[in-house]
Formats: sequence, C-alpha cells, structure tokens
Amino acid sequence: MLPGNIFPNSVRNSGIKSLLSNHNMLSFFKKFCDEVTSRTWRFKKGKNSRYEEEGFLKVFFFSELLGRSIHDTSELLNAYLMSHRGGRPKIFADGRRKRAIPHQTEVNKYLRKIGFRKAQKILRGCLDGQLLDALKQMFISKKVNVLIDFTEHPYFGKREDNMIKGTNWQKGTLKIRHYLGFSILSRETHLYAGLEQVATGQSKIPIILNFLKNYLTWDLS
Repeated sequence: MLPGNIFPNSVRNSGIKSLLSNHNMLSFFKKFCDEVTSRTWRFKKGKNSRYEEEGFLKVFFFSELLGRSIHDTSELLNAYLMSHRGGRPKIFADGRRKRAIPHQTEVNKYLRKIGFRKAQKILRGCLDGQLLDALKQMFISKKVNVLIDFTEHPYFGKREDNMIKGTNWQKGTLKIRHYLGFSILSRETHLYAGLEQVATGQSKIPIILNFLKNYLTWDLS
C-alpha cells in the first residue's frame, strides 16, 4: 500500500517544493506506475522479492523529481516509512534490518530489466500529460510563466565523470550534481515540469531551449 502522503516532509525539504497536492501527486504517481507496467508487461519482479512493484518505481520516481541518486532516494524514503511504523524493525541473521523500500542494488536491477532510459521517457510523457490535463481543466492557461531553478546537490560517491562537478561550497564533499529544475506557473497554479542534469562544461541554454521547444510544439487547439 502507498502512504497517503506521497510527498513526505523529509522529501519536500530535500531540494524541491511540493508543487502538487498530495492527492494529485498520488494520482500522478499511480498513472506513472500504470504506464510503466503497461509498456513493460513482460518484465516481472523476482518471485522471491519482498517488495511490490510500486516500491521500485517509487524510488526511481522521486530520484528523478529530486535529482538525487537511487541510493540517496532509497535510504530517504525507507527512513521515512520505517519511522512511521510501530515497534522495532526486524534484524536478520546477517545484521541487515528489514526495509520498507527496496535497496539501491535491487532498484538498479529492476531498472536494468525495464530499461532506465525507457522509464525516464515514460516519466517525461506523464509530466507532459499532467500539464495538458491541467490546461484542459483550465487550471492553467495557454499563457504561462516558466520558472527555472538552478540547483546543486552534494555528491558523496566515487564517480569521476562529466556529470559530477567540483565545488568548494558543500560540507563534507568537493563534488556536486548540477540540475535545472523547471516548473509552470499560471492562474495561481504551480506545477512541476521536469529536472535536467547539467554536465561539466555544458551550456544551460540548449537545455532550456529544448524544454521550451517541447511545449511550443504542442497542439493546444
């Protein structure tokens, strides 16, 4: 079962505002799950898996929205859900504690089966669908303000590639991930529209233009 609060406070305070109500975010998440399962029907989680499919997708979903690693998101959501359960978590013979959310290794294995890029494309389609639904229901108009947020998240891993940048501004690390966050503001409605990572030496302008081009090509008649 999914918790009623799909956007817990611990997640809200991690670099993104709650741009949708809990009800709408829950509906959006369920739509994303339905899209993934309908397009990847031949892939099934392991028979001995302790988690429902939504658990794996929840980690990916928030990882993409927050711009956090699969590991960070898994631990964040697991800590939140376990803190709301009564009693002490079960400890296995090897010292591991029972989890409410699958671990990073299990999520990555699941994503390799369905295709990481494919999952990203499906999420992008769901985000576009959310904005089109808001337009049809007149929550937003054809004239909108596009808000762009420049966000940096500390990175504590061992990766050394162009997606990891150097910094002197973060505590405990000299590495960051750099993102552009997009949202739509219209008629006092504020909707999350996407997050794009910026590589070292990459210009932000093409990323912004591609984002705008995507919406300018919509048929809004």
